[in-house]
Amino acid sequence: MFSDFNFSDSKYALLSFSELPISYRREGEPRVFEKDEFEAAEKLLEKAVAVFNEKRSEDFVTFMAENPASNWAQTDLFIELERYYRQYFPYLNERGDRCLWINLFCRPVGDWKTHRVQVEGGGVCFFSVGFNLDTGKRFDFLVNDKK
Repeated sequence: MFSDFNFSDSKYALLSFSELPISYRREGEPRVFEKDEFEAAEKLLEKAVAVFNEKRSEDFVTFMAENPASNWAQTDLFIELERYYRQYFPYLNERGDRCLWINLFCRPVGDWKTHRVQVEGGGVCFFSVGFNLDTGKRFDFLVNDKK
């Protein structure tokens, strides 16, 4: 299932296909996660978060202009990747493309190294995103399970 790749950082876990959400398993199949894919996936993840944060920045400025007495801080709205624990789920999509779904959360939850974390609530402390590593395209960027 996995190559000889080992995450040395305790904030990362590589999980099995059986833990992948059913919507991705339905049309996919298991695959090996190769060492060189990690760096590519991290770059795609950083880019996706930068796009998200830029949009949130615009929303934050508008919100604060309309609600000057608000005590919201930018940290309540933005994703800072270094804070997140990550679960990686490699799979092949229905066309045979190498895909990776990443589940991210601020605090370790339960047996997160072997079982997918699912939460209700949590704001930006829980998000997930999928990538097609063959095309470089992002899909299903969901914060707290919402697009």
